[in-house]
Amino acid sequence: MRQFLALLLGLTLAGNAYALEPYMWGVGPRAGTMFVPGRFPLKFPKAIQDSTTTTLSRVRFDIEGGVEAVYYLSPFTRVGLIGGIGYGQRYLDGHVLLNYDYVVSSGAMDFMFGAGAGFGTARFLGTDANEVLRMPYYPFRVDTKALIRDKTRGYQGTLYFQYDLPSNYYYADVDGVSQDVKGGLALTLGIELSVLFGDFTPPHPRMPAPPPPPAD
Repeated sequence: MRQFLALLLGLTLAGNAYALEPYMWGVGPRAGTMFVPGRFPLKFPKAIQDSTTTTLSRVRFDIEGGVEAVYYLSPFTRVGLIGGIGYGQRYLDGHVLLNYDYVVSSGAMDFMFGAGAGFGTARFLGTDANEVLRMPYYPFRVDTKALIRDKTRGYQGTLYFQYDLPSNYYYADVDGVSQDVKGGLALTLGIELSVLFGDFTPPHPRMPAPPPPPAD
C-alpha cells in the first residue's frame, strides 16, 4: 500500500524534488477528552429540555480513544484520518474524520493548523431503560497541533474546536414511545494526544547531476 501511494504521489508531483516517496508518515493510538462545555451536548433538543419526565442527562466527564494516521504530501502539508470511540456515563460515541493540516513552523517542534470533517453517531441513555436518544451527526472541526518527532516516532498534542451537525434525532421517551425532536446544540472544545509510529525522516532532495567535464 505504501509503495502504491508513493507512486501515485510521484506521478502527481512529477518533477518535484520529493517525488516517488512520501515525505513522512505515521500511524498510532490517540486519546482525548472534551472540557468545554462542562456537560455535553451544550443543549438537548427543546422537547427533551422541557420534559418533566426525562431521565437523560448531559455528559460531565468523557474519555475518547482511537487511532490516527497521517501522510505528509510535502514539508508543509499533510492529510490524516482519525477514528475513535468516546465513553461517558450512559453515553457512547463513534466517529471518523478526514483532516488536512498546514505546517506553519518546523524544527525541534512542528506547529500546524488544520481542519476536518467526517461522520459519527452518539447515543445517550436515560436511567429509565426505555429512554434513549441517538444522534447521527457530521462533525466539522478546526484545530492546532504541536508535534515532537524523531526518526520513527511522533508525539502530538491537539487542541480542537468541533461542531457536530445532527443529521437526525431518534428519541424514545420513558414510555418507549418514539418522538420527533429538533434543536439541540453540540459545540465542543477538547484536547487529544497521539503517539505516531512510522517514518519521520524527511527525504533528501534530489540533486541535479553535475555537468559533464568540458571537452578537451
